Amino acid sequence: MFVTEQQVQQLSQLLKLDLSAYHPQQLQRLVTAFMQRNGFAGLNDLIAALYGDLGLRQRLLDSLGINVTQFFRDPQMWEILAKEVLPDLLAKFRALRVWSAGCSIGKEPYSLAAVLQKLDPNGNHSIIATDIDETALRHAQRAEYSADDLNEIPLAYRSFFTVQNGSLAVPLALKRMVRFQKLNLLSDPYPQGIHLLVCRNLLIYFRPEVKPPIFQGFSQALVKGGVLFLGASEVLLNPSAYGFAPLQFGFYRKL
Repeated sequence: MFVTEQQVQQLSQLLKLDLSAYHPQQLQRLVTAFMQRNGFAGLNDLIAALYGDLGLRQRLLDSLGINVTQFFRDPQMWEILAKEVLPDLLAKFRALRVWSAGCSIGKEPYSLAAVLQKLDPNGNHSIIATDIDETALRHAQRAEYSADDLNEIPLAYRSFFTVQNGSLAVPLALKRMVRFQKLNLLSDPYPQGIHLLVCRNLLIYFRPEVKPPIFQGFSQALVKGGVLFLGASEVLLNPSAYGFAPLQFGFYRKL
């Protein structure tokens, strides 16, 4: 199956999401997988069904969210965050306002909450966690995961989580720190006054030409001295063009 430009435009109009921003191969893969799961033989059949089925539209929209996630993904980078980046931010700003962009089912913001709780147990920090996928956000708000997910959490932070009746539960102290909301990076206003902006392994799914406005928006969202934390597979080329200076691999400071 090859998704034509006209089909991309039709899907974009139906979903109210600019699918031309997606990398073509990634869009192809996601749409094909959705069709296979839902029994559609051709893309035109799917498009025709979408016109009369709001539930199908929402399921397709949710499936276009990139939900590959885990607690403390790339642990060595989280170690840099905990030992170098966050202590510096805490010394400068005290109460931190953090944005987890593309938070999926919540593992990333709860990881951030655990690190902040360990570093500053009495602090007054807040985490805004956003995603386009409403199903993923509902999962995140429930804050319940498989007991096997405990293996993703470094030993230093496992005491913050509990396993009950075969499920991994996030304690109330961490849940209170996080506020979830739906946000489309391509069209919605960004939060402002952010000290740490975490957007990891999401932008690799977008076309190169749509990334500059996103990075410009990230720069505007951050306060002077704030930090952008990207994924291990992402590099910000020419960071000074967006008002950033490189700190460590994956970390950039707002100038």
